[in-house]
Amino acid sequence: MADLLDKAILIGIGLEKKAKEVLDELQQAGKTGEGATPAAEGAPAPGLGPKQVVENRVVEDGVNALKEFLAVVKSGKEKLDREFATSSEKVLEKFNVATQNDIEIIKEMARIAREKVDKLERRVEELEARLGKTE
Repeated sequence: MADLLDKAILIGIGLEKKAKEVLDELQQAGKTGEGATPAAEGAPAPGLGPKQVVENRVVEDGVNALKEFLAVVKSGKEKLDREFATSSEKVLEKFNVATQNDIEIIKEMARIAREKVDKLERRVEELEARLGKTE
């Protein structure tokens, strides 16, 4: 199941990257139209023929459609990430897998126990040394 979710996430990421590439290409095509000169947004550039004006409009519509598509893909990816995280947390809870916080607590407990053992060993050595002197 995790493999399936991983593949779905990778597909979403791939779609997002490809859509961004196409969006960039369309934007470049709209900016570098043949004989095009910069114009106010929404107004046709002077010197553009009707065919170029229509092509620019199609490119702009394509760019807008891709922007909307990217927004949908991104929200879908975020939703999938959230769902995967909550699902995996539930599975880990069912199997009683230790969390990172649990592991840190156990490490700290082990460190404290080691310190106490070291202290007790030193004390035992001292006591044995005293007993050895008195015997």
